[in-house]
Amino acid sequence: MQNFYLSGGTALSLLLGHRESEDLDFFTKNSFQPTLLQQKLLQRGTLENVQIEEGTLNLFLNKVKLQFQYYPYNLLEEFIPWDGINISSLVDIACTKLITISMRGSKKDFIDLYVILQQMTLEQLFSKLDEKYAKVQYNYPHILKSLVYFNDADNQPMPRMHKDFSWEDIKGSIVKQVKKFTF
Repeated sequence: MQNFYLSGGTALSLLLGHRESEDLDFFTKNSFQPTLLQQKLLQRGTLENVQIEEGTLNLFLNKVKLQFQYYPYNLLEEFIPWDGINISSLVDIACTKLITISMRGSKKDFIDLYVILQQMTLEQLFSKLDEKYAKVQYNYPHILKSLVYFNDADNQPMPRMHKDFSWEDIKGSIVKQVKKFTF
């Protein structure tokens, strides 16, 4: 597990304290054997719903949802050490969130984007996106449209929050940032 780092919503929640997260997403830049990692995790408790694909291991360990994923993209900033594990930087998490929202817009991801945009502008985030995914050609108009497509998320429940945010305020703030964004 030493080559893995925590990223995603839980990592962001640890950094900013805005909401609870129910799963742990671990990434590594190194290729790994999911079945070998599964055997190591079996020593730590009960495994359920194990799903293995090349470069990916999804499972529940003692009823906690875990994902381990080969993620070959550059880290823009150093890890943040936290209680014996490495956590992605805010900017690295932010770039991943943009891509995640462009593929599926869940309410928790929009909430995460909202708190990220209180730390940096959309312009800064897109410039970092180019840096992080230098060899990937993204369709930026599609990403921008995804950032204001809330139809699926509107029907989802609010996650357990540690800060008092209104869903309507979150959407309005994101729409405002997208409207003033130019390439």
